[in-house]
Amino acid sequence: MTSQKRELFGTDGIRGVAGEFPLTKESTFLIGRELGHDLPRSRPRARVIIGQDTRESSRWIADRVALGLTSCGVEVQSAGVITTPGVAYLARSRKYEAGVVISASHNPWMDNGIKVFSGDGFKLPDSHELAIEQEIFSLLRDPGHHNEATAKATPTLPGDAGLRAAYIGWLRENISADVSGLRVLVDCANGAAAVEAPEVFRECHVHASFVQASPDGKNINKQCGALHPENVALSIGGSKGAFDLGITFDGDADRALFSDAAGHVVNGDGVLLLAARDMKARGVLRGNTIVATTMSNMGLEIALRNSGISMQRANVGDKYVLEQMLKTGATLGGEQ
Repeated sequence: MTSQKRELFGTDGIRGVAGEFPLTKESTFLIGRELGHDLPRSRPRARVIIGQDTRESSRWIADRVALGLTSCGVEVQSAGVITTPGVAYLARSRKYEAGVVISASHNPWMDNGIKVFSGDGFKLPDSHELAIEQEIFSLLRDPGHHNEATAKATPTLPGDAGLRAAYIGWLRENISADVSGLRVLVDCANGAAAVEAPEVFRECHVHASFVQASPDGKNINKQCGALHPENVALSIGGSKGAFDLGITFDGDADRALFSDAAGHVVNGDGVLLLAARDMKARGVLRGNTIVATTMSNMGLEIALRNSGISMQRANVGDKYVLEQMLKTGATLGGEQ
């Protein structure tokens, strides 16, 4: 982790109010341009996959970033509305040089953001993000030297439904348990999960009912989704046994919380405990160790220890959890 403070990149990419710095038309073009300039030069024509959530600003921000990328000779392909994990998977499996997601995750509709994945499907290291943003500020200080005026304008990139279908197929293939009998209530947060989750559950023959699955550009995360798992929990608790499980996603579906059949919310610590015990029983929990964050409850650590599992703590942020997992060889990590 770099000791220098980053001004644009936070723990989960660049965030802000759409239309205000750093998400103006000029700055989003420059972000795309610098990303295109930063890509490895080993390939004469680098490729980038870009996806977005359902906010009304996501399309124009995606187009501006794409224009910046293409001004550097980068080939850009769009997956349209797709979850953040979907872009990470496609970047790696389809051997793109980078993946870009336009989303502000659980934030309200007027916010937006830019997340960047390297070709291995991992988020960029802090030091790499710092170098990129220093170049962006350099371009902003000297706008006459960037080539937006001569960049060839491109129409809105059509989303390739086949890319999302490939990710859904991969998800289906990696579910080994028989889940066809489950009755599930799913809150899609009016976000990216609204176009993906119905297909996934249908492919897995799960009996799923969906709420908050009609995005209009302004209702993403509005009193719903992973920030309000109590909504689904209350519905399940009052359903008189109609559901076995509740799932709540956030706007870009890289976060999920759950409810049990009795209508109790199960947070990330509970999910980590269940997953760790299951993986240990199947012999796939390497070193009988998991990685959590400084926010995880001490009760989780005690429960894991009682199950013969040790827990390491990383800084808050999934990228830091992943860094610790890669460093230690752990096969499970997560946030509360």
